[in-house]
Amino acid sequence: MTLDQFIRKVPEFDALSAGNKIEYFTYYLTVSKGAEGIKAKDIDDCFDVLKTPKYSNSRQYLATHSKKAKGKIPKFIFQKGLYHLERRRRTEIDKVLGTPKPIAPSDNYFPLELFKGTRGYLESIAGQAAACYDHGLFDACSVMTRKLLEVLIIEAFERHGISENIKNGAGNFYYLSDLINHFINETNWNIGRNAKSSLPKLKQMGDLSAHNRRFFAKKIDVDKQKDDLRIVLEELIHLIDYTNWEK
Repeated sequence: MTLDQFIRKVPEFDALSAGNKIEYFTYYLTVSKGAEGIKAKDIDDCFDVLKTPKYSNSRQYLATHSKKAKGKIPKFIFQKGLYHLERRRRTEIDKVLGTPKPIAPSDNYFPLELFKGTRGYLESIAGQAAACYDHGLFDACSVMTRKLLEVLIIEAFERHGISENIKNGAGNFYYLSDLINHFINETNWNIGRNAKSSLPKLKQMGDLSAHNRRFFAKKIDVDKQKDDLRIVLEELIHLIDYTNWEK
């Protein structure tokens, strides 16, 4: 969704004060686009994209409204050099936009703790896969698992500075079958026997759920691969070492 498409969902957006627009820009960037947080420059860029007058000092607005004051709830939370919408303010904007209440996934599929400290978009993909499992949407669960593995394999190559090894002549990443083959045979790392044998099976389940019109994954199908998936996810995340990777 582009910024212009997003603001069309906001009632009377053009009538809002510049300060209120900052809150919606923050929502757009962190919720709709999945950014891990924002800086003042990101807000100023939004004003520029829409060709609308900027707030006089976005940096000051964010700083002022992230401070606790007696009887007032801050609009923003400042963590690790980035601003985020305060939880209750985000919920208020959810209601204005008619955004469905997010489903809280459990650890029944795999421990979500594995993805803490990785990337916001990875936590989102993992959360969707887990939520699909919780609600019995096993084809969707398999497809999201496939996407999760694809992203992790690509990031393993990026983390080690060898992403060109998994791109075609046009500069596009290979499809997952080739990504898995390159990952297994890459000499820059060693992966366990279980991970090597499990990756193709996990991919196959995702392929069947995505492409075979007569196949419908059942809980027993997905449960058979839960242990293998846990091993593969931990190995990939350990290999990438997100804590020490400044992307």
